[in-house]
Amino acid sequence: MLMTAGTLLLATGAFPAHAQAPDVPSGCTGGAAPNPSLEQGSPPTGYTFNPAAPVPAGTSRSKQPKLSTASGYQADGGKYALISTPDKMVSTAYAAMKFVPGAVYTLTDWTGTNDDNLRLAGAVQETGLRFYNASDKVVLENKLKVAHAVETDTKLARQDFPPSTAPPSANAVKFFAATDRNWVMWDCVHLRIDSFSVKAEVRDPVSGAWGTTATIEAGTTVNYRFTVTNDGTTALAAVKVDDPYCDVQPTPIAALDAGKSATVTCDHKNVTEADNDHVSTVTVSSGKLPKKTATTTIKVTPPPAIDEIGEFVWNDVDRNGLQDSAEPGVPGVKVTLKDASGTALGTLTTDADGKYRFTKLKDGIYQVCFDISSLPPEFAGYIFTAKDAGDDAKDSDADPATGCTATTTVGPRKRQDLTLAAGLNAPMSKLGDFVWLDKDKDGLQGREELGVPDVKVTLKDASAKEVGSTVTGPDGRYVFDHLRWGSYQVCFDVGARQLTRSGAAQYNGTDSAADPATGCTPVAKLGPPEDLTRDAGLLEP
Repeated sequence: MLMTAGTLLLATGAFPAHAQAPDVPSGCTGGAAPNPSLEQGSPPTGYTFNPAAPVPAGTSRSKQPKLSTASGYQADGGKYALISTPDKMVSTAYAAMKFVPGAVYTLTDWTGTNDDNLRLAGAVQETGLRFYNASDKVVLENKLKVAHAVETDTKLARQDFPPSTAPPSANAVKFFAATDRNWVMWDCVHLRIDSFSVKAEVRDPVSGAWGTTATIEAGTTVNYRFTVTNDGTTALAAVKVDDPYCDVQPTPIAALDAGKSATVTCDHKNVTEADNDHVSTVTVSSGKLPKKTATTTIKVTPPPAIDEIGEFVWNDVDRNGLQDSAEPGVPGVKVTLKDASGTALGTLTTDADGKYRFTKLKDGIYQVCFDISSLPPEFAGYIFTAKDAGDDAKDSDADPATGCTATTTVGPRKRQDLTLAAGLNAPMSKLGDFVWLDKDKDGLQGREELGVPDVKVTLKDASAKEVGSTVTGPDGRYVFDHLRWGSYQVCFDVGARQLTRSGAAQYNGTDSAADPATGCTPVAKLGPPEDLTRDAGLLEP
């Protein structure tokens, strides 16, 4: 059958050239296909040919299995490819494409055949992609039947294939063209690949190296970085990187050109021992492309036992709740270390200077408790001073009600807390209390003997320095209260009157304690809780 000029001459295999070459189709360049315009070689470079066999005897030259190039119907450049083959015997041409695991492949080509072939039911006239596994078996085929007759417009026609995703079992992909009739023709094979890969790494804090595993000390921060590479042929937009273990999610990558990589980072602070063997999974997404994941693993080691807690127990002489330079430490105070649950972990006693220190502690939450139930004799009965009176490095931290401090945390941010102090002071006491008229002159307070009002009473310290004065009330009573523990004496100003004899009952509070010669009681220590034996008996005029 003879066809008109400018069409395919099936009988002879001649391919007359077009008078004017068509414009280069948009999208023919920039794809991933090798030799996309088929301008290199005849048969075209990069293709392999699987000819029909055996060829029947007497098959004409024009129908011998052959892969070649010709001019006349090309979509761009000066050539297109074509396959000739015996009738009803399939010959196939292949071109290996770039393979990216899990990538989305979108194929466009320009194809054509002759009108007679289109009229034959069941004729094989097709192009497309085939994905292969390691055994060279086809695991996915995406093909379209060639449906354009070149006689209609003397051109090849564009075919747009639906996208196909490389199956997990695939490791290769090929473009193919197949026919069981003369001829199938194609040109301008454009293959778009949309894909990206992700690499997750964690930083080793000792060496600084990045890898898929790292050993991290509990209480420290773990650093991650994620590298996204565009393995495809087109730019990616709005690439989202998500790892739930990150304290703050990385900023999305706005755009990533083909063949380029971008790296984002994140941190997870205060790793705990419970995070040991934690596998962190990052998920990367971009548009409708399949998501990709990558993992890292951390080993978490216990923190070193290098933390310390301690400080000082002192005599807060001036009761201001602060450690003053002249105030001495209190030795022999029992100090117990407890954990966050209140479990006792160990006990120390303060040294001669009132110091204590717990060492070689693991990171954690602690408190200390001071036991003042059995103090040295010179501090017996002392109580806790006021808590949190000022500068934390100088004040008392012990709760007067419990003897314990608030909890404190030691770890990477604070290896020592040497501010846990306790101030002690003598409780306030009072001294008094009675001046009476000793009618029977026996030196003892009789039941019927009345108190003497308006007698001046002066309080002096051990050095005879006056520290206060008062007068007896209508019932003869007096008192000096809010006194610090120490040595005191009281002196009674009785004017011209005389004092009864002193110590008639061994100063037990029922006799007179004032010396008739001096009007003063002996210097005696004042301790807890009070001393109400400093009495004086007057004789009648």
